[in-house]
Amino acid sequence: MEKDTTPIKVSVLRVLYSGLKPIRDRLDSILEDFYKKNILLSQAEHTAVLEFRSAAATVELLLLDYFEQVDEVKVDTLYLPTKEFHLLLDLSKTAELAYKVTIANSGLWTH
Repeated sequence: MEKDTTPIKVSVLRVLYSGLKPIRDRLDSILEDFYKKNILLSQAEHTAVLEFRSAAATVELLLLDYFEQVDEVKVDTLYLPTKEFHLLLDLSKTAELAYKVTIANSGLWTH
């Protein structure tokens, strides 16, 4: 049987948040270049970039909400519902996958 909550240190969430910023910024840059017609993306690449950006945005929103909660009560550990914790992990993995995918004949790491 699965536990109802999963404890996670706020410091770990802050590291996750700081690692998310470069991914988000690079995805935004690729989308901006695509919409300005500076680069070409196939439909599949465009969809993938949108999916990665959506995952990054959702993780960012969740983390900002968590930070707001812990700042109010001054705790160093947050107890997330286990399903929500798994969602956070899955979305984080999806956003991080953007670094491993070839987009516009290069990759996120070069953009």
